[in-house]
Formats: sequence, C-alpha cells, structure tokens
Amino acid sequence: MNTLPYSLDDLYWFALIADAGSLSRASRHYNVAKSTLSRRLARLEETTGMTLVQRNSAASSLTDAGAQLLEEAWPLIRRLEMHSNEWIGREADPRGLVRLSASGAFGHLVVLPIVLDFMRRYPLVDVEMEMTDRRVDLVANAIDIAVRIGAMADSDLLARKVATVRRILCASADYAKARGLPAHPDELENHDILVQSRNAATLELQSNGKTRAITLRRRLLLAPSDELLVPVQAGLGIAHLGEIQCARHLGTGALVRVLPEWEIPEFEVYLVSPNRRYRPPAVRMLMDELARRIPSVCESLISKKAALRSTKPR
Repeated sequence: MNTLPYSLDDLYWFALIADAGSLSRASRHYNVAKSTLSRRLARLEETTGMTLVQRNSAASSLTDAGAQLLEEAWPLIRRLEMHSNEWIGREADPRGLVRLSASGAFGHLVVLPIVLDFMRRYPLVDVEMEMTDRRVDLVANAIDIAVRIGAMADSDLLARKVATVRRILCASADYAKARGLPAHPDELENHDILVQSRNAATLELQSNGKTRAITLRRRLLLAPSDELLVPVQAGLGIAHLGEIQCARHLGTGALVRVLPEWEIPEFEVYLVSPNRRYRPPAVRMLMDELARRIPSVCESLISKKAALRSTKPR
C-alpha cells in the first residue's frame, strides 16, 4: 500500500520542470508532451494541497512552497537515480536524446566524429546536432551541450575549458603566385581578404612581443566557418582559418601561410551547458567523452600536416 501522499514519479517530474525553468522548456528538453507534464504537476499540487509553480504565458517560477520542496527533493532524486543506474546498468548503457550545438568547421572536423563514435557504442542514444556559428540560446532551445570557441560571456552557463586552437593566415598557392604575399601586416590592405563574420574583419597579430591590431578590408564575408575554405582554395584571397581546418592543405602545398612570423592569439574551446542540477547519463557521458577526446582529435588533424610534408618528393 502506498502511504505517501503523492507519487514519487510526479515529484520527479516536478523537479525536472523546475530545473528546466518552465513546462515548455521541460517538454522540449525531455521530449514529453507539455500536457502530460502539466497534468503531473497539477496532480502533485492537488495531493500536497500547495501551489508549487506560478505559471503565466511567458515563464514559470516556483512559489516558496515549491522552492522548499525542490530543495528537499533533489537529494532523494539523485540517490534514486544513482541506485537505479547501478541496478539496471544505465550508466553502462545510456539512452535517450542529447541535443548538441557546435560551430561549423570545428563541429564537422572535431565534434561530429566523436559524436558518431559515441552513438555507435551506445545505440540507445539519439542525437540532435546543429552546426552553426551563431551563439544559440541553450536554455530557450533546450540544448544540452554546446561546443564554443572564444571568450565566454554567459555567466548563467556552466563552461568547461577543454582545448585551445590556433588560427593562421593563409592563401592558395595560385593566389600567392599571382598576387604575391604581404611582408608586413600593413600590406594586407593591398590584398583581397575573406572573412567569416563582421567581427573577423578586426584582427590582432603578435610577433616578438609586439602586437598589431588591424582592420581588414574584406572582399567576401561567408558563413558558416567551414565554407570559407572553398574560396580560399579557389584563389580568391587571404583568410584567417583554424589550423585544424587548413593543416592538410598546408601539408600538400595547396595552401601557404601568410605572415608566418606573426601569430594570431589562440582561441579557447569550451564545453558549455545550462546550469541544471540534473543531467541524464547520456548527456554526462557524452560531455566526458568530448572533454577527453577533443584535444587528441585536434592534435591528430594538425600532425597530418607534418606527415604530408615528410612524404612529399624532394
């Protein structure tokens, strides 16, 4: 006989709704109908005799009673989840949907191969992955994990640094032959510049302790980032690309470095996630996999350049 005044299942879903911030977000994140979640929440409020969530068309917020119940319920929910994982082996056999966002070039070259390997090992995990250079709102779009490159400004998100990447100036060998290459950053104004965003038209270069900030006159703006390699290879101009993106082509000699004695400051790579108390096993395990493998995949892409150079005929 159930002596509890409410269902533990309803309590569990109340905690996930509260953690997501609204019924709509919880519905998208956990792929459960909003009407189902609403009924569970209403049933819990009826059995406890308390209003737990204040609802309106835009958002939801916890009442004082709801906040207190959530604080008391989380330790119980975490213990139940841990025991369930041990009993039925969910940690070893994760399942469910993971939503992921990554930038174009880095996503295709580094993140996607890791995700596909993960999915092959865990066939019960489904993935929705978006390749975009836009800063997607993780909470509004129910994204579990984002791989972001560059400075982090979202204080309400959890960010975990996993690697650094270099960007380098490069051009095709044909462009270099036809137009020549600049010997100093100031000479870039005499060349056709290709960029992936308006922000990318401002560039900082460093050499021997000197820093030079320049504004590039762009001939072509093309996004997302993985598309910019095409016009560079076609000889349309000079671009600053991720080293992992162009390393193989530098190794074959199809691309050449521009201003090799000047360095662009490295960018940091972060795994970013909403600040939630609960993460399903599939999300936690994929995050750990990405953190572990991203540095080695980046290194392997760069090392191919040296390998190709060593095998070229002299």
